[in-house]
Amino acid sequence: MIHSDLQITEEPIAGLIETELWPLLIEHREELTTDKGLMILAPNVEAYRQAEEAGTLFALVARCDGRIVGYSVNFLGQHLHYSGLTVAQNDVLFVTRSARATTGLRLLTATRKAAAAHGAQVMTWHAKPGTALEAILRKRETCRVQDIVFTERV
Repeated sequence: MIHSDLQITEEPIAGLIETELWPLLIEHREELTTDKGLMILAPNVEAYRQAEEAGTLFALVARCDGRIVGYSVNFLGQHLHYSGLTVAQNDVLFVTRSARATTGLRLLTATRKAAAAHGAQVMTWHAKPGTALEAILRKRETCRVQDIVFTERV
């Protein structure tokens, strides 16, 4: 489904988490969470709110006909190893299945532009192996693999 009336705007995200964003968070978890027994959906809304107030978090929301169809939440800060480097780190990126035709690419591009506007010199993304996002990021001329992250239960 192509959304000609798609609007992508920067919005405070904390207030949306438990309301109109909740159905997408559930869809996101069901589709992409690898260890559902360990990773129970319970966003720390207050931590998101504090990061927004501190200016260390920015979020973009994609809406079609006023309804949220996607989001990109990003942390902003100085790199701990390279203190002169401002990094925007994508926390979560999701687009509901019905809006994926062009919304995802538009949201990626808008996120990168917003990161630059916030002073970031580097944008980091993480993608689950084998997903469409991984394929998209590998094809982008501006992206390259920097690190590979593994997880294990302890």
